[in-house]
Amino acid sequence: MAGRTRRDALALVARAGLAGLGAAALGSRAAAAATRTDFRALVIGSGFGGAVAALRLGQAGMDTAVLERGREWPVAPARPVFGSVNGVTDTMFWFRRTARYPGLLPVPVRPGPGVLEVAEEPGLDIWCGAGVGGGSLVYTGVTVAPPRRCFERLYPSGLRYEEFARVWFPRARAMLGASPMPRDVYASGPFLHSRVWDRQVTRAGFRPEPLDSTFDWRVVRGELAHRVPLSATAGDSDFGCGNGAKKTLTRTYLPAALATGHVQLRPLHEVRSVGRRRDGRFRLEVRRLTPGGAVLGTEEFTCDLLFVAAGTLNTNRLLVAARDRGALPDLPAAVGEGFGDNGDQVTLRSQPLVQHGATQGSPCASGVFVPDGCGLPLRAESWVLPGFHGLPAVVTLSMTADGDHRGAFRSDPRTGRVRLTGWGDGSAAAARAALAFSRRVIAANPGTLPLTVPLPPYTAHPVGGCAIGRVTDPEGRVRGVPGLYVVDGSLLPGTVGGANPSLTITALAERALAGIVARAG
Repeated sequence: MAGRTRRDALALVARAGLAGLGAAALGSRAAAAATRTDFRALVIGSGFGGAVAALRLGQAGMDTAVLERGREWPVAPARPVFGSVNGVTDTMFWFRRTARYPGLLPVPVRPGPGVLEVAEEPGLDIWCGAGVGGGSLVYTGVTVAPPRRCFERLYPSGLRYEEFARVWFPRARAMLGASPMPRDVYASGPFLHSRVWDRQVTRAGFRPEPLDSTFDWRVVRGELAHRVPLSATAGDSDFGCGNGAKKTLTRTYLPAALATGHVQLRPLHEVRSVGRRRDGRFRLEVRRLTPGGAVLGTEEFTCDLLFVAAGTLNTNRLLVAARDRGALPDLPAAVGEGFGDNGDQVTLRSQPLVQHGATQGSPCASGVFVPDGCGLPLRAESWVLPGFHGLPAVVTLSMTADGDHRGAFRSDPRTGRVRLTGWGDGSAAAARAALAFSRRVIAANPGTLPLTVPLPPYTAHPVGGCAIGRVTDPEGRVRGVPGLYVVDGSLLPGTVGGANPSLTITALAERALAGIVARAG
């Protein structure tokens, strides 16, 4: 009976994920389809915005290909797929020679198409996903909308909050499969830190609220019952959950897009540059890679309609380079401007009166929004710091609605590389707000002390550079370049507005694609 229970659990997890999405897209015409390089529409990237574009274009009958630089990662409940801070592997980083991540020593790793890019920009490390599913592979699942007051202050007036609350946020949340942590999971051993966090902030006068998440609670319960290998309950998430514990885009938007029969997926196809031919069509230089990172060759892809959803970092790299090198000279001068780190900050507090277990679970149970009193509007969430699970500590991830501090992506005239400029101490105001929140909680919890873990300034939520209403119209059409669209986090105004970005990016893309499809462009 025990063996059958384990087999049933493993089968459940296997059904939860869809491996081989690209092969499914090609079907019986695989050989011919694999050689095609000309499409009506091309989508660069398979993260939140790219996956929405793929689905809605496919449903409209548009001949579309999705070009994804990273690998397809299988759901494999019987064996580890991804590395973690507890076991570094070559699959973790996108073409790095040394590990760079909180809790990790700078150990050597073999360069290759790993699941997370860590870009060391001047003054700021920028993290972004690399693989089929984009950021959904490496995020921690929180699916929350910005508060109305922040949204209305930051976003163009043509984007009405009532419309997003009524239509686009619910549509995105339903497609992503988000739900709050069940009470039995919250009460389990690996989430003691979540309960302690809630008690601490409640004593400080805050009211923690459950947050929607895209973790698959059936799989998490399987981990708790030791029927599937541990991942989410062991604190693993930032480099993927190979057992299917996360509902990544490979289980939601992307299979739905491929099922339309009008969409192909091309993993390990890295777009190196974009431009326009004399006949007005877009051309892309695309480098094909092996799963180990070797270059198979370079091809030119062409299309009439180009949807750029390469993630904030790489969308800015592509478009700033295209403008400055003359490949797309009509791009707005504002491309690359207005980048922000979403106010990402981590703070730790001790809780010496509670004995923590050996691990802390990754899924976030709750959070609070603090509109004032910390210097900036701030959302604080219960989090776990990978690599420090055994500490008698609770961790907070905070994100501020900072409307002022911005950097810009510009071409370096010496190297031609596109780099972040002007960031300086752009993270300082968010750091002060995070510390102010932490001090309020510590003051209300006698015996609790601040803990310090040295971290370089970083963001897991890079946003901005192609701000909606400035670089694009309200539906992502790039001004001055017909047929070019931006539908990822670079649309956001340098901050989500006191929230994690996944829901807002998805909702903006849903709204954009509805308008684009309705107007046929």
